[in-house]
Amino acid sequence: MSPRQPSTLPWLKNPRRAITVEVVIFLYIAAVLLENPIMQQYLYERARMDSPFKNDTNETVCGGPKYLNDTKRAASDVPIQQKASKYILGVNLALTLPAVVMACFLGPWSDTRGRKPLMIIVSVTASLDAAVVLITMYMKWPVYVFMIASGIGGLGGYYPTMVAALLAYAADTTSPESRAIKLGILEALAFLGGTLSQFASGFWVENLGYTATFWMILSFHVLNLLYIIFLLPESLLTPSVPKRKPCCLSFENIKPVITVYTKKRKGRWILFTLLLLSVIFLLAQFIITTLVVLYTKNSPLCWTATLIGYYLGTLLFSKAFGAVVGIWACSKLKLSNYSSAQFGTVFLIGNLVMLGFSKTTLLMFLSCIVGVFSGIPRPCLGAQLSQMIDQEEQGALFSVFASLESLCNFSSQLIFNPLYAWSIEAVHWEYAAGLPFMINAGLAIIPLVLLSVIKHYADKSTGEREPLLPKEDPVA
Repeated sequence: MSPRQPSTLPWLKNPRRAITVEVVIFLYIAAVLLENPIMQQYLYERARMDSPFKNDTNETVCGGPKYLNDTKRAASDVPIQQKASKYILGVNLALTLPAVVMACFLGPWSDTRGRKPLMIIVSVTASLDAAVVLITMYMKWPVYVFMIASGIGGLGGYYPTMVAALLAYAADTTSPESRAIKLGILEALAFLGGTLSQFASGFWVENLGYTATFWMILSFHVLNLLYIIFLLPESLLTPSVPKRKPCCLSFENIKPVITVYTKKRKGRWILFTLLLLSVIFLLAQFIITTLVVLYTKNSPLCWTATLIGYYLGTLLFSKAFGAVVGIWACSKLKLSNYSSAQFGTVFLIGNLVMLGFSKTTLLMFLSCIVGVFSGIPRPCLGAQLSQMIDQEEQGALFSVFASLESLCNFSSQLIFNPLYAWSIEAVHWEYAAGLPFMINAGLAIIPLVLLSVIKHYADKSTGEREPLLPKEDPVA
């Protein structure tokens, strides 16, 4: 069957039908974004239970309303925060480190073997991860078993591999003219799944408990796996399997990724600079999700699981709304990618500074409004990078970006969890817990300066401004 004749295929095997990977991205993102804060909260509870001090109430992690007037209990919360920080760091490192490595191999491998095998691998390992976590919760096994579970999920490629497969599937099944619509639908569903799961996470934990919530996560992954196997058609109708048939861990699979960095091209220094700026932006975004549970469960906020879920849902929705509306407005104002990224950086800095000084629930939620346009820089830099490389390198760029995202998540856990633990212990300041946010706000000034330099060089060399987004790939 020719790949140019999908209309002759039955509905079940037609990759160009109306609904294909939309179901996959909704279920997967909902499960992943539900799992992250729930795991952090559970590890916090384990750290509290391992502490000599035991709360006699479950109203908040801080120990109920009397906690704020109990300096002894407040002091005892510091070692709990430090231990929880170490637990969270270990689990996340076990997940993200192998995921970064595997994404570089599995992403290009799917170009010859198909997209479905990649999605199946990720879904199987994600299901095993959730199953091991559930057993560990029931059996009260040591925390290191959670790290083993995370390692299983990471070896399957985790989030970056699934994202690379979904983007490649969309590219396989759409024309350049309709690709933007497809990607826009996928991103909208990702935001919808993430927002709904975040809003529901706290309610589920407080009313159903951690195990029931992880049963929900496992159900999402299993449903996703069944859909991929039985209902999702392969987008590569005639996968081109080479004669040598290299395995998924062959070095041949990562050559395209390396080429993106090593190929000589005009303005290559801009390419590397934009990648560096992407790292700074990603770290600034990941610090919020990395520390939000520790930060909000600490005194004086003492949030419940429900309130944490509401905050994360509000944060995700505001950034999604701001990114779409902000990029649309910048394009109408004919701002370049660089100017638009600078505009979003200002809001990102304001968001981080406000978080660092937030001591009340009202200020925490108002910070979501301050950072409403903080999601603009990332897609703008991605669009600019996409314009700088050849068409046949776009797939490798997707893998690089997805791997870079997981690597930054890894680095965020490695840097900011110990920094947070140190700041609340060693820094004697009212806002010591917010110090990591303030440091990131200072680092975000670097992109403001470097983007001005790049913009000046680009305008001088081309004599005209680049469009905000490429015509074939607007905001996705």
